Amino acid sequence: LALARHDGAAVRVIGSRITIAAPDRPGLLWRAAGVLALHRLAVKTARTTSTLPDPPADPPAPSGMAGTAVLEFTAVPEFGAPPDPAGLEADLRLMLAGRLDVAARLERRARSVRARPGATAAPPRVMIVDDASRTATVIEVRAHDRPGLLWRVGQALGACGLQVRAAQVDTLGAEAVDVFYVVDAKGRPIENATALAAVQKEVLTTLH
Repeated sequence: LALARHDGAAVRVIGSRITIAAPDRPGLLWRAAGVLALHRLAVKTARTTSTLPDPPADPPAPSGMAGTAVLEFTAVPEFGAPPDPAGLEADLRLMLAGRLDVAARLERRARSVRARPGATAAPPRVMIVDDASRTATVIEVRAHDRPGLLWRVGQALGACGLQVRAAQVDTLGAEAVDVFYVVDAKGRPIENATALAAVQKEVLTTLH
């Protein structure tokens, strides 16, 4: 019903809980996370599920036509009062319509954030979780939490030509533990060892 009322996309902001239901497309998760970061919201948990059809799909369904994605975030202000829910919802709708480019603004924010003197963080880790799924490749990312982290990881996965079929994101103290179920452009898991190593390197590079 919500999808029908909102021309195929629904956005709901209630306190710290943000829910998005929209036609699935590559990059939807990390673009939504980028909007939250722009509003100075720290993502504490994220759950995403997709109704993407099972492979093979030849040719692949056009972007935005492959199914429905449901994204559920729990996000809290980095400091101060929470953002205006109406403004957050409006920006999320602009993102869904492809009318909001957040990349440059997030990069400026990331450059302005400085680590506290004396603060140390464990080096990031990117691991391929073998045999965790028969239909997707499972990638676990552990890193020190910072603004736009989910955005950065998502961009790296997208640069590798991967689509996030499901994700589970948690922040444990100062450490983010993110698990992504990813597939290639044809909806299949990545089995080539060289390709997997390239994905690990790409994600690690964006975290340093």
